[in-house]
Amino acid sequence: MSRDRRQGSGRGQKKISIPAPPAALAKVIRIAGDPDRSLRDLGRVCSQEPGLTIELLRIANSARYSSPGTRIRNVPQAVIKLGARAVRAHSITYSIRAAVASTSTGGLDANLFWEDSLRRAAAAQILAEYTRYEDPFEAFALGLTQDLGALLLAVRLPHLGEALHALREKPGHSRLEAERILTGRSHPEEFEHARLSETLPEEIAFAVIHHHNPPTDDSRVARLTRLGYMADLLADVVQAHPKEFVIEKATSVLAEAGVDVPMETLVDQMATRLVELADELDIQVGTQQSLAEVMLEAQQAMLDLAQRQEEQTSALEAQLRAKEEETRVLEESNRRLMHMASKDPLTELDNRRMFNRALQNAMEVSVRDFQPASVLIVDVDHFKRINDTYGHPAGDDVLKALARRMEGALRTVDKVARLGGEEFGVLLPNSSKVGGRMVAERIRSAIEASPIPTGEGPIECTASIGGTTLDPDRPPRTRDELIKQADQALYLAKNTGRNQVCWYGESR
Repeated sequence: MSRDRRQGSGRGQKKISIPAPPAALAKVIRIAGDPDRSLRDLGRVCSQEPGLTIELLRIANSARYSSPGTRIRNVPQAVIKLGARAVRAHSITYSIRAAVASTSTGGLDANLFWEDSLRRAAAAQILAEYTRYEDPFEAFALGLTQDLGALLLAVRLPHLGEALHALREKPGHSRLEAERILTGRSHPEEFEHARLSETLPEEIAFAVIHHHNPPTDDSRVARLTRLGYMADLLADVVQAHPKEFVIEKATSVLAEAGVDVPMETLVDQMATRLVELADELDIQVGTQQSLAEVMLEAQQAMLDLAQRQEEQTSALEAQLRAKEEETRVLEESNRRLMHMASKDPLTELDNRRMFNRALQNAMEVSVRDFQPASVLIVDVDHFKRINDTYGHPAGDDVLKALARRMEGALRTVDKVARLGGEEFGVLLPNSSKVGGRMVAERIRSAIEASPIPTGEGPIECTASIGGTTLDPDRPPRTRDELIKQADQALYLAKNTGRNQVCWYGESR
């Protein structure tokens, strides 16, 4: 068979059905398995199929079966030389290869498929000898056909041929599951639906269909099916990954089956037998590796993978660092924006927007928990005069100092904000009128306690304060109404002498 490595998806190709083997080949397979038929009968039937005649003569004259100087010249001699079992095995091989020779498999490499199949055939024959199975040639025929369903899948779905080809490196049941996901069927299930299975001996067809889940009884067909399973595991040691897993699995199963042979020996014997069989069947195969070479290749692949993973990890870490820095910059930007949106830039107190929000929340809590809350409006007395006399920078120094003095006079739950200009708002949660007045007096006293140092020298300063207390029994309808009450009290304080505290509802 020529080494035709067709590539491509195979999309648009006409679907080609696989023809059944000629009737003469089917008859050869049946007679070769019939103990009541003679080798003469078998030779006569083989002679009826020209292609098989050429194949059997070539095999009989190969170095494996013929001594130097001797030559088999006719089919009856070839049949006698090979024996009924070998003739049946090679007839099955010939019929299958002939049946699928002209079919398209898309991107699946048919030559590499036959090499993989021959590897399983070699493994099955070797394991048959080790386990003393009565017909190693039958095991050979099973090994060669047990993955035929994968080829049938590629023939039916040539556009998936390349993807099916890639699955050859998956072990056992992982491969079956991947095939079902890709095509809807595994390769044993596809084989069961194919016409080729009808022309194979019943026990071989059964073993092909069930070799991934062999029965556990001691019948002949069960033992043959288990040979197919073990051959698949042994072949996976060479072609499947990860190596550590497939070697451990194959070693364990073969040991349970009584195959007490080192894995290195089995792999070397499988490679040698594969090359011999390839020469007999005219199948071109590549150089076969020893177990040491397989492991060295696997180790190199692992090193390459580790290197790629390290490079990917480094790249990901760099991306992560860049992302973290980007996030940090964004968070810092958001923090600054939030600060700008919520703080007064001069005094660093909350601004009017934040004060209104806190006041709204305090009103809702006060009504819900039936607790009082007090609000103060603080206004610096004669602030325009300070600006006009000492200048705006000195006025700014005064406002900043007043902000710190007010903060020092409050509880941690209280809030003070700059409402604009020289006007400040103070929120006193859970504070009655009596408590609110006490805090207001403390603030007023702190402001007038000592001159405020500025760039233009110390400036004496006082403030007028208006306050109101929210009554949970008769809460104001809106936040603005509560502020208006405090403003009215502030107006009273301003108009009755300044530097004093007045409360809403009081008169002077």
